[in-house]
Amino acid sequence: MTAEPKPVIPVVFLSGMLADQRMWQPVLDRLAARKGSMPCPAIMPIIPPLDTQDNVQAMARSVLDQAPDRFALVGMSMGGYVAFEILRMARRRVSHLMLVNTRATKDDPAMRRRRLLLARLSGRNLPFQGVNDAMLDDMLHPNHRHDAELISLLSDMAEDFGVDVFRRQITAVANRPDSMALLSELDMPCTVMVGEADRVISPASHHEMAARIPGATMIDVAGAGHYVPLEQPDIFADALCALIT
Repeated sequence: MTAEPKPVIPVVFLSGMLADQRMWQPVLDRLAARKGSMPCPAIMPIIPPLDTQDNVQAMARSVLDQAPDRFALVGMSMGGYVAFEILRMARRRVSHLMLVNTRATKDDPAMRRRRLLLARLSGRNLPFQGVNDAMLDDMLHPNHRHDAELISLLSDMAEDFGVDVFRRQITAVANRPDSMALLSELDMPCTVMVGEADRVISPASHHEMAARIPGATMIDVAGAGHYVPLEQPDIFADALCALIT
């Protein structure tokens, strides 16, 4: 008797600012290596671009237009903000939810003003630099702060996008709505994940977010900062498998 083929789970991966499909490749490589060895459902990765819109609502509509009727949703940083819009628009299409290095609150007025000012000034008098030393200090775990390959990847992604995409994305982030009230309504399996050394979005804010989502699993990742999928892809892959299994 022939065994029935195992179902393939569509997983939509939403990247952070100035990041593309390369953000997820280490995780996808580890998931592929599990075939025949460790239990994990087969996935169909979907990585929509988020570089042509300047608001999270338009980003979410674009993702929904490209996604299948039912899918697991992974949102990292800015991708988490887009994920919340997708949940507002079409929550029943989301089978599983993973929120990584992100937050449900909107910017306070001072931060919003700073982001919008940066959007206006970026690239005017100096060449655009998507990644700088101060950002890396906040984003990367100390163990990875001088990882030349990782830093080169982050820089290459940012430079490939350029200043116009940066302006659109930072404007979208600055104007995002607050999503805290949405959290208590989420009823799909959910994992919230943060790197222990994330100085961009604090671990404490992730714990508060997870506490408001019924039944959510909270994972603090040792040896990672703001880029858990790149800094600790094995842990990330394990958590995703556990969520969708």
